[in-house]
Amino acid sequence: MFYFKGTRKPDFKNIKKVIDYDQYWRVRGFKIRDKLMAREKICFDWIKPDSSVLDVGCGNSRFLYELKKNKNCQVYGLDVSGLVIDSLAQEGIAGRVIDITKTDFDFIKEKEFDYIILNEVLEHVINPEEIIGKLKGKGRFFILSVPNTGFYRYRIGLMFFGRFPTQWAMHPSEHVRFWTHKDFLDWISDLGLETISCKTTDGFQFFGNSWKNMFGHLISYLVKEKK
Repeated sequence: MFYFKGTRKPDFKNIKKVIDYDQYWRVRGFKIRDKLMAREKICFDWIKPDSSVLDVGCGNSRFLYELKKNKNCQVYGLDVSGLVIDSLAQEGIAGRVIDITKTDFDFIKEKEFDYIILNEVLEHVINPEEIIGKLKGKGRFFILSVPNTGFYRYRIGLMFFGRFPTQWAMHPSEHVRFWTHKDFLDWISDLGLETISCKTTDGFQFFGNSWKNMFGHLISYLVKEKK
């Protein structure tokens, strides 16, 4: 049977047990990525030199390294894995091990950060509204990135092949929240945030930044609190 490329058939026979992220990195082998991903390049361009930046769920990204080296930013990382935070420390980058679904973020002083980054994080947690609510007032700007479930290849796969987008590799619980671009704009607004700019990071680039809800695959948003 033919399966549309954009809708990857889920492999339910080989679902792997969900493991903690320290074990995940031990099995995979932790290594900082060699270059910035497309969404990180957009974020990098949005951030002004000499800014203070908090990256929530930083993982093996080299984003903080590049900001510190090339824009003289004061950077701080949060991650659920101690291996990630230890690797940051070896490069002179401060960080803390936390579970963002449980912390109250009281260790962050009000308005301490110019930018708070949540790249490909919100779709992994069941309570993103609470997380944003706790972070409000602790940064001047937010940069958020999520997959667009309204992406045209997902729509074709669901309509013609009956396949819901498979946004997971090891276990179906990897993504627990889903938005289209239009949904996410409403979600941002209803949380008391204002969208300043948004850009697609991949997908059908010719139309992607004009018709984001249809042709944007991953979308990044620069937002701030409403006055």
